[in-house]
Amino acid sequence: MEVASVRLNEEEKRFLEQLVAKGKFSSISEALKAGIYELMREEKLKEIPWKSRAEIRTYFSKKEKKLKGLEALHVEED
Repeated sequence: MEVASVRLNEEEKRFLEQLVAKGKFSSISEALKAGIYELMREEKLKEIPWKSRAEIRTYFSKKEKKLKGLEALHVEED
């Protein structure tokens, strides 16, 4: 694991210390990591090919049609 240093102004440091004092994080380091993970998640979401529920429905409806065609080919034996 790498070690990184971060420069914080007084307001940022106070904010992080308050989060730790409230018990939301066990340390400032943990709070900073949570922020980094959130940024990573947001970046990954930008890579998703759809932007709305309608686009998601369209995407999966096409997938479902392909799977329905396979049902006729598959017959279970006793």
